[in-house]
Amino acid sequence: MSELPKQARLVIVGAGIVGCSAAYHLTQLGWKDIVVVDQGPLYETGGSTSHAPGSVFGTNPSKMMQRMAKYTTDLLLGRTFHGEQIWYPVGSIEVAGNKDRLQELWRRHGHATSWDVESHILSPQEVKER
Repeated sequence: MSELPKQARLVIVGAGIVGCSAAYHLTQLGWKDIVVVDQGPLYETGGSTSHAPGSVFGTNPSKMMQRMAKYTTDLLLGRTFHGEQIWYPVGSIEVAGNKDRLQELWRRHGHATSWDVESHILSPQEVKER
């Protein structure tokens, strides 16, 4: 753990995607003396970031949420830290275990298609082949 400074212009509580994004964007606006604190090691704190670190979903029914996902992927793609790429667009697979869940996935597939986000409904055999 790093030593905390005696004072800061701003303290952001939570080093998940929202806290880190706020710190990043404020520094881009010229803010200095920003401290981000979290309750424990990243990815072990129990927040949303620990559940799906690096995943960006563009299948939300809200156009604004989809635009935020697109902005995020555009911002991260090609960025490096110490010569290493910081984010890889790997995609994801969601599984439908019943008819209601499959219907939900078809609905989300429709959202993705309408927002021009690549999306596919795969059979179990197609998943196995990929």
